[in-house]
Amino acid sequence: MARTRWTPWLCGALAALCAAVMAPPPVEAQSQPLWVPPRTALPSPEDERLDGALDKELWEMTAQGRYFEALSAAERLLDLRQRALGPEHPQTSLAAIWAANHYRRVAEYHKAASLLERVLALLERNRIPGDLLFAELGALALVYREMGDFRRAEALYRRLLAEHVLVGNSGDDALRGLAALAKAQGDLGRAALLYERLLAAREKENAKNRSEGAKLDDHELGVALDNLAEVYRLQGAHPRAEALFRRAVSILETWSGGPVLSLATCLDHQALLYQDMGDDARAEPLFLRALAIREKELGPTHPDVAEPLAHLAALYRDRKQYGRAEATFRRALSLLQQALGPEHPRVAECAGALEGLALAQGKLREALTMRLAAVSAEDRHLTRLLTSGAEREKRAFLGRLEPSTSAAISLHAISAPKNGEAAALALTTVLRRKARALDATADSLASLRRSMTRQDRALLDRLGEIDAELSARAYRDPAGQRARVQALEEEREGVEAEVSRRSAAFRAEQRPVLLAEVQAAIPEDAALIELFAYRPYQPRTAQRNRLGEPRYVAYVLRRKGGPAFADLGEVKAIDATVEELRRALSDPSRDPTRLARGLDAQLMARVRPLLGPARKLLISPDGALSLLPFGALIDEDQRSLLERYEIAYLTTGRDLLRLTAPAEPGQELVVIADPAFDGGAPAPPSGKEPCGWDCQAPRGVDLSRLRFLPLPGTAKEAAEVGAKLPGARVLTGASATEGAVKGLARPRLLHIATHGFFLPAASAPAQAPARHGLDAVARAAVAASVSEVDSALLRSGLAFAGANLRESGGDDGVLTAAEVSGLDLSGTQLVVLSACDTGVGEPSHGEGVQGLRRALVIAGAETQVMSLWRIGDQATRHLMTAYYDRLVSGRARSGALREAQLSLKGQPDTAHPFYWAAFIVSGNGGPLRGGPLPSAVPEPQTDPVEPVRPGPRGCACEVQGGAAGGAPRLDLAAGLAAGLAAAARRRRAGSRAARRSAKAA
Repeated sequence: MARTRWTPWLCGALAALCAAVMAPPPVEAQSQPLWVPPRTALPSPEDERLDGALDKELWEMTAQGRYFEALSAAERLLDLRQRALGPEHPQTSLAAIWAANHYRRVAEYHKAASLLERVLALLERNRIPGDLLFAELGALALVYREMGDFRRAEALYRRLLAEHVLVGNSGDDALRGLAALAKAQGDLGRAALLYERLLAAREKENAKNRSEGAKLDDHELGVALDNLAEVYRLQGAHPRAEALFRRAVSILETWSGGPVLSLATCLDHQALLYQDMGDDARAEPLFLRALAIREKELGPTHPDVAEPLAHLAALYRDRKQYGRAEATFRRALSLLQQALGPEHPRVAECAGALEGLALAQGKLREALTMRLAAVSAEDRHLTRLLTSGAEREKRAFLGRLEPSTSAAISLHAISAPKNGEAAALALTTVLRRKARALDATADSLASLRRSMTRQDRALLDRLGEIDAELSARAYRDPAGQRARVQALEEEREGVEAEVSRRSAAFRAEQRPVLLAEVQAAIPEDAALIELFAYRPYQPRTAQRNRLGEPRYVAYVLRRKGGPAFADLGEVKAIDATVEELRRALSDPSRDPTRLARGLDAQLMARVRPLLGPARKLLISPDGALSLLPFGALIDEDQRSLLERYEIAYLTTGRDLLRLTAPAEPGQELVVIADPAFDGGAPAPPSGKEPCGWDCQAPRGVDLSRLRFLPLPGTAKEAAEVGAKLPGARVLTGASATEGAVKGLARPRLLHIATHGFFLPAASAPAQAPARHGLDAVARAAVAASVSEVDSALLRSGLAFAGANLRESGGDDGVLTAAEVSGLDLSGTQLVVLSACDTGVGEPSHGEGVQGLRRALVIAGAETQVMSLWRIGDQATRHLMTAYYDRLVSGRARSGALREAQLSLKGQPDTAHPFYWAAFIVSGNGGPLRGGPLPSAVPEPQTDPVEPVRPGPRGCACEVQGGAAGGAPRLDLAAGLAAGLAAAARRRRAGSRAARRSAKAA
């Protein structure tokens, strides 16, 4: 397109329009006069008339705040101009900006971002400088901020600041955006510093103007004071906030240069301060005055009138003036529904407030009705949003629903524990939202694979290439490559979004899950145990104290009957006990009995009365409970739960629906083991023996310095497993490559015996403060935007041939979880990862474990057998051969593992849970479809289980570098001493276990 088409007047018009319709706060934008540039006539007279009518309709409805209705006009106008003028015409860009604005208003953030990205790319291609580019950058940053994509929002604000500096501009808009972003993330200290900087600049500018006799910009000064005072309020610095609010109100009251909506916002904030201080007498008249200003300036039906209405209603509720509170809340709800549509998050939030009001009055029926309406609206909106965008964006948006999900659980668990409808609503809400981002990613990829076109294949290939390069850079030389890694991550998110967009079949299939559907998928002899962490909501307490400390709740659902539940206790205490028990279970020198019994009393003892005759447990854990082998818990009869139940794990009970309609099973059986980590050449001397189970990789280790030690025991395992599976393809040594795994085409079964690893992050993700107004929305979006969380799929993986050579290219010997997620395992019924730490990762509340476990679900694997700690080599080999003995005889996937584990538990030398409890079955625990595995004639067991020494499988890596690299080194003597000491401890533990078994018998 020729540069001349972007005439100066149109550039100015676009800039003014962007600033007016996109810049926060919205209430101030609508008061600014918008200049409509002369329009280019459309080729057809009929199109010209329609264009004019739509343009007029759009302006009128926008001025009235009828955004939901205006969106339809904006879409039609954009479609008309694209057809008549082309997608790159300036007036088409005007229409795109209008449509993007209204998509943002109704919370269709991905659509808004897509349009603005397109307009911005067009401007940059045509090298349009100055205010127009600034306005577009700011508009897109605002959309990213509101959708919770804080990382991309910050990048745009920083770019905007740099662009301003280049042209000699102060960059106040960019600084204001960065401050608002910090506030949204809960980083109030940083927000205060930025707002203080802006205020100082405004004070300096006014002082200069005063000395020169120029006009003072009191409005900007008043807004700067209000912004800073609001941050002080959220920090709890009430005296400082009050002083600034008083000054801001005084300035804005006397300013006569335009609208007074800034004054209304400031008064509303000041009223919230007094409410926080418990001074409702001073708060109420300020709320009323803010309301009156907005009604006068915007009209009584404008949606921005709803904000002071909701604040006023909350004040009445806290005063127990329930009649006035309900009338005020209902008016606010009506305004929001009319302006934003029935499914907007603000509509659901207002409905939730009415639920809390009803609960405060003991009106359970009304509360249930309002909570059901809120949850239904949120879930319909969520279903649409999850069909587009990258996975990180989906996780960020899901985090916004945490308060609503907690409210639904609290309504049942706290306010109506015996009410069946409340129980059904709570469990339905959990089933619809838990691990929903994982489901959306896995389902969209599966949909694309089912209807693969050439373009789809190229898209998935590119996704695999990006993951391979990211993994290679992480494990070869991570230093100095941040810019390239960031560029790859951004490209990956773009490809993810395109995958979502192309998955038309997936979008068509999406609908909210029904409790009855999940219940019908539960086997007769089984019970689903859905564990979930929530924050108790107390509607009768003051606003700032309504959300309590997180607690675990268990919902039990059987094929018949309603859901039952048990409150399990505070998350913090349970997680600490889980971690202590995991340490004891993974150390054969320790006796975990006391801890296992104590945790059972806290968890499963409260659940068992709800299970009835069920002997199969389908456990969907949450948070740290995802890393707990429940079979190792000990009941009141001193029996492990492994002896009582057959256990399979699910990411969410919703998985049962996918398992009832699995992909067509594959055919090939593949066994990969004993990789030549040094590429087939003899390993270079390291001056040390392979380390045992107690060797730990240091926290935050440099991935490029990992070195994997040989695993000779896995060669025998591969031979034994292969012998039990006639026709299986067995790859060992130099043939056990990363490329061989990537080249698999939907095998029926995949068995991998090698080093697995999960490396903890160097630092934990920052947590946003849980202050009033900065709760789960900020925390979840912060967590989703922290690179350490995203890189969990790069910090876990499997080692293959050549892993120690760190060669460049697509086959560097390290297959990360990120690369695993790109495999096509949609017909794979079973993946057995006979390796360390393969079930470990970063557990996140509501979204499963970030690591190989998540990656295999995304890849489409139906069932995974994986480990929860570093394991002994010989015991693992015996466990695996026993497992396959039972699989080929037709046992179910979870039942076969249980029987194999019981066989080890029943022998004195392997009775400690260290040897048998590490492995779990995740996914479908039922029988393999298509009949049992082909089997050879079983040979007699000639290699009985003997006292098991640590073995090299007990450690994923050694860390090279010595003192220079800052990493620890183990010398030969220390390694041998550790091994001998560990063997002695295990013999003592085995003897104690044998005595206990004999006594019990």
